Amino acid sequence: MDFPSSDLHLWNRFREGDSQAFGSIYRMHIAELLSYGYRITSNRQLIKDSIHDLFLHIWLHREKLSETDSIKYYLFRSLRNRIVRTSTDPSPYEQGFRIDELLADASREQELIEQETRSGQLSQLKQAIDRLPKRQQEAIQLRYFHSFSLEEISSVMQMNNQSVRNLLHRAIVHLRNHFEIAGGLILSLIKIFG
Repeated sequence: MDFPSSDLHLWNRFREGDSQAFGSIYRMHIAELLSYGYRITSNRQLIKDSIHDLFLHIWLHREKLSETDSIKYYLFRSLRNRIVRTSTDPSPYEQGFRIDELLADASREQELIEQETRSGQLSQLKQAIDRLPKRQQEAIQLRYFHSFSLEEISSVMQMNNQSVRNLLHRAIVHLRNHFEIAGGLILSLIKIFG
């Protein structure tokens, strides 16, 4: 998978101690990290503390960090590991899935007519996604809302590639069955937010 050389360049500038590059990385990814954190746990303080600790850790250890051509992937995986490791919850996947926050990130540039037409469809999509098991919800979000590759999802979720494929397949089958009357609605909505 090819990534923009700008990601690699920005990461290397940060590793060399460029505080502006560090600030850029933070600003570029903070909203998505917060949103992703809510997919793992509903404990807001744990999410904020984990993100703070993550950025403090990478700043203090920047010279020892390896190169990466996907900063987003590196941060998502690190955040997930940090939350799971420090969570006192029996299982972070038993926490609520916050689709409202995902929808709030959607483009504000859509026309009002399109928003009214889609509001009912989005409500149906939210309900359908909320019915999925938590692991399927996470896989759907990583794949279609954050555009991670299957290999990256496997690594982030600490599962083998075939298990991720199976999760995504079962989720899509469930969502398609839910929307069989509406035809390609689910795919068009996923593309809108993807």
